[in-house]
Amino acid sequence: MKIISHRGASAYAPENTLKAFALAVEMGSHEFEFDVHQTRDGILVVHHDFDLKRTAGKDVRIADLTWAELKKYNVAAHFKRDRAFQHVPRLEEVIDVIGPVSRWLNFEVKNDGNVYPGIEEKLLAFLRSQPGLFEKTIVSSFDHGTLRRFRELSPELKLAYLGHNLSTVLLLPALKKARAVGAVNFHLALRIAFKFNISKIKKAGFRACVYTVNEKKDALRMKEIGVDGIFTNHPDILGKWTLKG
Repeated sequence: MKIISHRGASAYAPENTLKAFALAVEMGSHEFEFDVHQTRDGILVVHHDFDLKRTAGKDVRIADLTWAELKKYNVAAHFKRDRAFQHVPRLEEVIDVIGPVSRWLNFEVKNDGNVYPGIEEKLLAFLRSQPGLFEKTIVSSFDHGTLRRFRELSPELKLAYLGHNLSTVLLLPALKKARAVGAVNFHLALRIAFKFNISKIKKAGFRACVYTVNEKKDALRMKEIGVDGIFTNHPDILGKWTLKG
């Protein structure tokens, strides 16, 4: 079972920052998940929300800012343990940190309603620009149109379907949608990650990954029922790494 660092080591450092990714590497991570947006001047950056209200305390949207403007905001402002300045990183900065040790990378593209026109082409070009990067990449999105555009642009790109507000009743229609875009993975929330549902997903031919698993007992249960990977803020959830300092 993959232990996937969710936004880096985000339990211990501000999420989706270079500090969080460097810490995840130090903790021995080889699988990573992070969120991709695009600035007004077309730069791919890594941040979870569409705006900076939660992380930097500023009511500004990434889509409305140039890279030069965006990098002035401290997105560690919300993290009580360490508020030292961290900017929203460019995608290539993140890959520089985690790329050398990574075996599997989940690029979650945040593009609800196609707020970032052309982000699919831009990300594909980036994935093909570095040797070996495309092969270890899987792209996911809550926006079904985004997944369709990725599939149209690249028949060989590995895609993951992200189940949103799913229930057991809604699982079958979601699996049909995942199959329609040629997804290889199906990612679902811990609250519906029961043995019955995981079995359904795997019988349909998908690998099942579960988010967000931050308790060891849940991680062990996921392993027991055959989950292929868990997204966790604690890369050490099943290990013995100790936070230094």
